[in-house]
Amino acid sequence: MRTKKFAAFILSLGLAIVALTACGGGKETAGDGSSDPIVLRLASDAPLEHIATGLNNELAEIVKERTEGRVEIKYFPASQLGGYETVYEEIMRGTIDAGQITIPDALDARLGAAYVPYYAKNFDEAKILYAPDSYLSNQIGELTAESDVKFLGFVIEGFIGQAFVKEPTDMFTPGVNKEVKTRSPGMVTFRIPQEELGFIPITVPYAEVPTAIQTKVVDGWVGGTPNINYAWVGEVINYMYVNYLHAEATSYVMSEKTLEKLSPEDAEIVIAAFNEQSEKSFTLAQENEETYKKKLAEDYDVEVIEFTEEQIDVYADFVRETTWPKLEEQLSKELMDGMRAEIEKLKSN
Repeated sequence: MRTKKFAAFILSLGLAIVALTACGGGKETAGDGSSDPIVLRLASDAPLEHIATGLNNELAEIVKERTEGRVEIKYFPASQLGGYETVYEEIMRGTIDAGQITIPDALDARLGAAYVPYYAKNFDEAKILYAPDSYLSNQIGELTAESDVKFLGFVIEGFIGQAFVKEPTDMFTPGVNKEVKTRSPGMVTFRIPQEELGFIPITVPYAEVPTAIQTKVVDGWVGGTPNINYAWVGEVINYMYVNYLHAEATSYVMSEKTLEKLSPEDAEIVIAAFNEQSEKSFTLAQENEETYKKKLAEDYDVEVIEFTEEQIDVYADFVRETTWPKLEEQLSKELMDGMRAEIEKLKSN
């Protein structure tokens, strides 16, 4: 009897150790053939049919191969581990290892700087302004470090436009009442420009966007590229305005507690793999954008309205002159002046 109880105890202990490892809780460096791999959980809001999901699945393959199986990444798309606000909190605690997410600005409004409207107006500008060695990347990295979170690069998924069930009034003139209720994230970088441009922003959690549109809580939303509109709300929208309002720059972030679990060699490999996929997103995003503009029209009969370069400039000039000074109150004048300086560098080149 005692032998059976002892065997049962050993079995239970083994299962508990496996469970801890699967949750990113392992502390020993694997790879000598005598222990299981360290499994890191990577969370994302991206649906299955999305540019980020492709990058993240490839990331998992790269990490497993380059660490020779010592480290594996288990990918959880489509908000399976919670919305980005919850995920970021868990990454701070170390209970989720990594994320490819929008960094919430609840702790510090400056964390939302990647979504300052019309910081970049096209893909060529985004490749410079959001690059790994850019002013913005360095600023975000310093801010996340204060919460024991390592910033590993932006993932450029495309450019955020606006999508609606009905046509807004006088869409191409900023500052006039558009007579539409627009789902907006609660972040100041979204809410304030929506108000200034003439929309009626209503904060709705990302996961509830399709339902909110279907039940007419809102008439549409801001917060999605053509790709995400196709994958998330393609069946419920009628119009997609491609106006390059915000770069969809989600972020690769990892808990410092997770990095401490890895050997220095494996930590370096993992960080490099995340950096690599970040940079790869810059070259894939523009092609992906063109693909999904066509798919929205062909598969869902959505009318895709593309702003001309001149119409984008009208919106951008209005937002930079009217909205940016108001963002200084939350993001700080120092940060906004730094971003202005980067734009001036672009103009001079």
